[in-house]
Amino acid sequence: MASKVLRGIVRPFQLSLRYKLMLLMVLIAVLPLSLVTLFATKTTKQSLASEVIRSNESRMEWAAKYFDEKFDQLQAVSYSLLLDGTLFPNANGGAVQSEGTAAFVNTYTIDKLKSLYSANNKNIAQIALYLKSQNRLYVVDKDAGITTEHLDTPHADWGAIGRTHESLNLLLNNGKNTFSIVRSMNRFADREVLGGVTLEVRWKMMNSVLDMVRSESNSEVFVADADGNVMYNPYSPTIATDREMLKSALAGPSGPGYTESKRGFLFYQPSVSGQVSIVKFIPIQYVTEGASSTLNFSLFTAVAFAFVAIAASVLIAFVTTRPIVRLTKSMKAVEIQNFDVDIREPRSDEIGTLERRFNSMLGRIKELIQTEYKAKIEKRTAQVKAMQAQINPHFLHNALQAIGGIALSRNVPEINDHVRAISDLFRYAIRMKSDLVTVADELEHVRNYLQIQKLRFQNMIEVRIEADEDCLACRIPKFSLQPIVENCFFHGLEGKMDAWRIAIRVEKVLDEIEIDIADNGAGIGEARLAEVRRRLSQETEAQENGEGMGMSNVNARIKLLFGEEYGLFVSSGVNEGTTVKLLIPAQEKGETE
Repeated sequence: MASKVLRGIVRPFQLSLRYKLMLLMVLIAVLPLSLVTLFATKTTKQSLASEVIRSNESRMEWAAKYFDEKFDQLQAVSYSLLLDGTLFPNANGGAVQSEGTAAFVNTYTIDKLKSLYSANNKNIAQIALYLKSQNRLYVVDKDAGITTEHLDTPHADWGAIGRTHESLNLLLNNGKNTFSIVRSMNRFADREVLGGVTLEVRWKMMNSVLDMVRSESNSEVFVADADGNVMYNPYSPTIATDREMLKSALAGPSGPGYTESKRGFLFYQPSVSGQVSIVKFIPIQYVTEGASSTLNFSLFTAVAFAFVAIAASVLIAFVTTRPIVRLTKSMKAVEIQNFDVDIREPRSDEIGTLERRFNSMLGRIKELIQTEYKAKIEKRTAQVKAMQAQINPHFLHNALQAIGGIALSRNVPEINDHVRAISDLFRYAIRMKSDLVTVADELEHVRNYLQIQKLRFQNMIEVRIEADEDCLACRIPKFSLQPIVENCFFHGLEGKMDAWRIAIRVEKVLDEIEIDIADNGAGIGEARLAEVRRRLSQETEAQENGEGMGMSNVNARIKLLFGEEYGLFVSSGVNEGTTVKLLIPAQEKGETE
């Protein structure tokens, strides 16, 4: 069933040039338009994705710099304590000053911390100062004010500071709202720990940094540690970012970068010496939704142009093929023997030329029909005349035989010899229908011809004919030698007063037959000889003359029968006679009578 439906759809396009042209034009118009639309959509998506990557990499870089600047501001608060000579008098190896008694240091420390906290309480929730020399901890915050505590048993965190000889600069996450910066104070000489400072910082001070990065409403921006754990997310309590992809990205080579997946784009930018990273995730829907408007416009444009192209294709196909359809109908009319069709359309294009040629062909067909009718009548007339003409050759041959018989009965054998030669010449011409004869038959024909010429010129002619026995059965074109011998008389010997000599030599050289026909006539000059040779080398078609013969015709027939390497070759000199060499292949098989 499906195959029948398919054949029904395809069949009109197989039979009609109009439908083929229509389909071709529709494909030419619609197919490139579809490809361009698909390419434009794909290019738009790629361009939008590239723009998202480029712009967000730039934003992430600036955000990291701003984040580091914020962190440096917090570090400055720590430095203002750590570099205070009263709090840490022996940081550079100096002795404790007289006013640096425990009471004085205690009072100075409390005032210092209050002043520092008052200046930074917008971003700092708590400042803690640990002095190892006194094993005392000072804490200032909004709720409790300032408290001091003597650590008889060192606190775990501060104990860690006390047990190391390395400088510490840590960023620790305290929870959802704050993080801590822990920094140790070391003596410059031997790196001995003298104490430390902890700043508990409100995460909201980083909101301006994260807002700068969050340029898309549906994107996620947060701060994560080196292990991929979320430290701060001011926009949502949960994240849709793939945790495994996040951990894999942060565990890779250090430095900024991005990862692209089917779900979206993940950007990460390390900060604070790699302790934290600013992370941004953009869902893939952002790119697809951004390209959808372009896609919809492209599809609308493509469909509109497709309808216009189809309508134009149908119109052009009908207009273009209308004269062809008209011409086809005219041809079908001619098929049923209606030759009175006449197409008169003033067109100058190829179709108009075809119509004019068709009209001309119809006129020619009419003429040929009339000519054929006349030819049939003339053929009947010619057949009757041919039957009458068949009587004449036989009658003439029989008459010559009768004359020869009378000459013998009257004891005049010369007359009989000449009559017999004429009779043989005539019989050779009318009975042998094949184009190939044996060399022996052709030589016999030349002998009869020369005998008649001797009678004509009163025995002024001396003839010598020599032929190898193995050449006599070979095939040669009929009437090849007589035209050459005739040239000896007409162009070489006439007008010569002394004896006329003609020599014919036939010999076999390898697998070829060479026939030399030489005379002692006037010869040919160099210019004339060059012209004769040029004509023989160029002519490959027989030239029609009164008898349909001649050297040119003999040469052309040999080349057509045996190939371009065979034919006639002339050599001559003034008063030196002329020699014509006839070269043919040695073949003993051929069509002869």
